[in-house]
Amino acid sequence: MMAQIYFSSYRMKDVVKVFVTEGSDVMLPCSLENENIVPEQFHWRTDGQKEVFQYKAGSHHNNGRPGQDELFKGRVTHLPHELKHGNASIILSETKATDSGRYICEFPLLQPGKRRVIKLVVAAAPKVFITLLDVTESMVWLRCDVQGASPEPEVEWRDGDGNVLPAEEPQVSERGGGFNVALGAKVTKAGRYRCVATQEDVGHVTDAHIDVSEKLFENRHSRGCWTFCGLLDSSC
Repeated sequence: MMAQIYFSSYRMKDVVKVFVTEGSDVMLPCSLENENIVPEQFHWRTDGQKEVFQYKAGSHHNNGRPGQDELFKGRVTHLPHELKHGNASIILSETKATDSGRYICEFPLLQPGKRRVIKLVVAAAPKVFITLLDVTESMVWLRCDVQGASPEPEVEWRDGDGNVLPAEEPQVSERGGGFNVALGAKVTKAGRYRCVATQEDVGHVTDAHIDVSEKLFENRHSRGCWTFCGLLDSSC
């Protein structure tokens, strides 16, 4: 049974941007209005020239046509009953963060050559962890680790009133299509502090918090590394 298919998109100049949650199926739209493309040829590829799907007059990757990139084998279907209406859209199943990027749909035999460009964003909400790294007489050093985010989030430290705190330069790395961000900050008074990861394009806000007590400053000779795992929503 096919998972729910997402088709949340908007046009940005000549590019259609499509959003999907990681693990779901997504439709990448491409069509020629009122044109029968059953006898025609079209193919989908990534911006990096990986072959996603190719159709030629009834022959395609799902019935023995060679050349499809290993990353997409068994994960791409088209809409055969819609071809007579010009619909060359494809469905990509079980999306991964690594699927994010630009996809190009082309009709090479039509004059002039016609193409559509889709930017796919596969969204993965991150996990947020807060670590208390050090305590001195005048400050507490906090570190926030945001792991597995897609797309790349903006990470901030905020105080109990929601004010953004001064922080170190974020350390960003990418692995498997997901982004990891580390951000340190020093606080000088007791209170509740939040690390907030915002993925503006997909409307995700994930945060975690830590309560810094007066006793931490008073007991400044006790050093250590205490870790607090944040909840994956704003209820923490």
